[in-house]
Amino acid sequence: MKEIWLSIAYLGTVSYYHKIEESEIVYFEAHESFEKQSWRNRMRILAANGPMDLCIPVIKGHSPNQPIRDVQIDYAENWQKVHFKSVESAYRHAPYYEYLIDDLRWIWDNREKYLFDYDLKITDCILKMMQARATVKLTETYQKPGFYGESDYRYLIHPKAKKQGTGENPVPYHQVFSDRYGFVKDLSVIDWLFNDFRI
Repeated sequence: MKEIWLSIAYLGTVSYYHKIEESEIVYFEAHESFEKQSWRNRMRILAANGPMDLCIPVIKGHSPNQPIRDVQIDYAENWQKVHFKSVESAYRHAPYYEYLIDDLRWIWDNREKYLFDYDLKITDCILKMMQARATVKLTETYQKPGFYGESDYRYLIHPKAKKQGTGENPVPYHQVFSDRYGFVKDLSVIDWLFNDFRI
């Protein structure tokens, strides 16, 4: 039975979901400390001016090692409107945007308190859209990076290039702005969904 370990992600990358899709059981890390500048609270899309990161603001914890499940989303500013408008601007001309946007619009209307819960709900939605068969579980205790061997991707799928990597070469697909930038790999899964959705 193929198992994989991942950290949660806000509309994670194509390789993130590819790893889930080829697994039978996926364990999401529920006991780590929140890591800034990671996919846990950001996604990357391809906009008219190139790759763009969209980040969910969070309320700063009282300690530098704030447990991931205690991280609260900050709604002081209307980041959801900014994220949705950015996604709409980037993908409204994508082949499957009109077909899928109604099923995804709730993501930017929902006001979930905790980042972990929000990311899990989004992931569940995407996996259902993809008809992925993996069983989702949460880790019961924290283990150091690499503990789960080659199936441990908790800290490998990361926005920083030196950490990023699943050991795979992505299969290129058409992107809205490919005429300007060529194929940009490992963007948010919504880039693949809007541009090249397959069931």
